[in-house]
Amino acid sequence: MRKIFIFLTILLALGNNNVAQSVAQQRAERMGTGMNVSYLENWWGGTKSKHYSDFAKPEEAAKREKMFAEIAKAGFKTVRIPINFSAWMELKQPYNWDNPNGLELADNFVKWALANNLNVIIDLHHLEFDRSIPEAETAERIVNLWVKIAERYKNTDPEKVFFEIRNEPRDITAEGWRWQAEQIIKYIREIDKKHTLIVGFEEWNSRQTMIKSKPFADDNIIYTFHYYDPFIFTHQGATWAGSGLVELRNIPFPYSSKEKIKVPKTGGPWVEGMAASYEKDSNSEKIFADLKEAKDWSVKNKVPIFLGEFGSYNQYSTLESRCRHAQVIYSALGKLKIPNAWWEWDGGFNMFKKETPEIADCMRKAIDSYGLPEASN
Repeated sequence: MRKIFIFLTILLALGNNNVAQSVAQQRAERMGTGMNVSYLENWWGGTKSKHYSDFAKPEEAAKREKMFAEIAKAGFKTVRIPINFSAWMELKQPYNWDNPNGLELADNFVKWALANNLNVIIDLHHLEFDRSIPEAETAERIVNLWVKIAERYKNTDPEKVFFEIRNEPRDITAEGWRWQAEQIIKYIREIDKKHTLIVGFEEWNSRQTMIKSKPFADDNIIYTFHYYDPFIFTHQGATWAGSGLVELRNIPFPYSSKEKIKVPKTGGPWVEGMAASYEKDSNSEKIFADLKEAKDWSVKNKVPIFLGEFGSYNQYSTLESRCRHAQVIYSALGKLKIPNAWWEWDGGFNMFKKETPEIADCMRKAIDSYGLPEASN
């Protein structure tokens, strides 16, 4: 009798664990490794006098259709689609869509992803452009954007389609972002109660701000963060990433005492500090500890998390170093069971062999480290 009682107790406990798991947690477990397809974020290809509404070209967007099949064939389960819906909506009330052609391109990206059995994240990206149009990012306008986006995609499969409410909120206080996010969530839920939302925190979807924050009241949310550490390696040569990084060249991963980092005069204390701590910051144990902090926050708060962006710029970094960095990240994510999306498929952060559309062998090895048996122990 005692053995039967113990057996039934174990079964009951297992059953309770399954029942206790939220819809968001169940869906997060199916996301696995993912990929960003970034063309529909490129507002800078448009005309400012038209609030960049002409940035996306149908012929360029059409070239991406085959990419979704290639992403699925490569074994990725999820695709994150950064979309600048902001360029296609009026800047002032009544906030009507003023470029239906752009919306059709977004619809096509979602359709192509679903046709290849990929999970799809519809990500509201760069709604603020370059901050030269102040009315673009008022809270009222952002809420109206989401009212329209939610109406447009509410009938898509909630098991496959996710709504990311805003990419990398910045230049906003924690209190200000929390209030804005709560308003967005509230108005989306008046339209759609089924789709899982993806929500990050201020300071560019910072990992640190996430682990200092509390989850929102809505229980159908996956929390997201971005991780580009060590930044001095992942963004060397990036023109948009800050003074001093543009001139950096050939920084290896991990740190090597044989190759001294030459900090340019334009670098200042910020880049000097990153160079001084690079030996520590490029250590695989340090990177694992960073990601484990995010996982610990997830476990403590009983909410799922998703790494929405990570990767390295290929302008001045060797493929070998980039692959070593990718393997450290993927291996850690696999051990911690954190779903993720690499930035990006076909831009300057791609995984391809030089001048080919094929994933490099060492990148393939890095991706595969996410699912190795030892990664699940």
